[in-house]
Amino acid sequence: MIFFFAIEEPYRWVVCKDNGTVESRGTVDSLGDLAPPKHINKVVAVAPANDVTVRKVKVPARSRSKTLAAIPYALEDNLASDVEQLHFVLLDWKPGVNATVAILDKAKINNWYQAIGQLPFSIDALVPEYLLIPIHPQTDATIVRTESDLIFIRTAPNEGAVLDTYSLDLWWHDLARKDIAIACQDPEIARHLVSMGGTMVREWDIGPDFSEWLAHHTHIDITGNLLQGDYKSRHQGQEDSRYKIAAAVLAAACVIYFVASGYEYFQLASQEKRLTEQIEIEFREAFPDAKRIVNPRLQMEQRLKKLRSGYVGEGEFQILLSAVARAVPAAQGKIEEISFRDNALTVTCITRDFAGLDKLKKKFAEDSLVAAELLSSGSRDNRVSGRFKITKG
Repeated sequence: MIFFFAIEEPYRWVVCKDNGTVESRGTVDSLGDLAPPKHINKVVAVAPANDVTVRKVKVPARSRSKTLAAIPYALEDNLASDVEQLHFVLLDWKPGVNATVAILDKAKINNWYQAIGQLPFSIDALVPEYLLIPIHPQTDATIVRTESDLIFIRTAPNEGAVLDTYSLDLWWHDLARKDIAIACQDPEIARHLVSMGGTMVREWDIGPDFSEWLAHHTHIDITGNLLQGDYKSRHQGQEDSRYKIAAAVLAAACVIYFVASGYEYFQLASQEKRLTEQIEIEFREAFPDAKRIVNPRLQMEQRLKKLRSGYVGEGEFQILLSAVARAVPAAQGKIEEISFRDNALTVTCITRDFAGLDKLKKKFAEDSLVAAELLSSGSRDNRVSGRFKITKG
């Protein structure tokens, strides 16, 4: 729901939905009598249209801030007042395209801003009245005669004009195209435009002021907000403050999270490094034939996978190593040294006692793929070692 109210007399107000459905409307004696109902999403103050002039101006600047700074000087020769006494609002701008700017007296907007500050509620925007005129979906412009006998013209979302009755002819003659489609709220104006050569003029009874125009919108877009720069909406300022606080809290939370994550990553990286070093040591002990170790974890997994599956690859080494891998764990032994030369694998194994060594000899004897010969054995430091020569059976 949107609450619209006039910033100057007559103090009309309207409550409507975004699609233009009017819920209620009325008039009060003063701004202090205004009381927006609950569940309002947006509050919009409506400025008298004859106090706001909209102009198009070509400025070569490539940034919005530089464009706004250059506009007063680009228009200076065409303004009746000193630029220092005027407030300029950039309504629409794209680099390389004419900028649309609203111009009004600073004294006037100061009075409005002061009045807004005394209200018991905040507002979201202050817009010129003629920018609330609906544009008929089948026309290019809408023309309205107000109760004060002024003529309002709206031709685009951010474009509008205020004329007196005698200036309408000048506006018409200045048009580059006379075949534009125009919707007129006043039948007399419609007939006059036709008499001047208008070929696409239609009547559209939408009422003489914004409290009636809003009902003819299919969707209400709030354009032409005059509260910019030094006159930024207090409500918007409060929202910005809340956003800044929320952003600061979020930033602090992000810092804490990343610091904690960084510490955890450091810990895990250190653990992984130690584990990789340990795996490399174990890999070198288990496979002393490995000449180049790039990824000990992956190489260990590949070797063990082959050994567990009884893999027999090309050459004698894989066959002999598979036999050792089957026998040694079964005898609860441990490989201390291993070498391969002349198609024979020499393995020094450690067992708890001689019974374990006998079990190891038995396991080698049971393997039909290899032949095992005990070259030497001995006991040292409460453990038994046996040196075997393993050849293909």
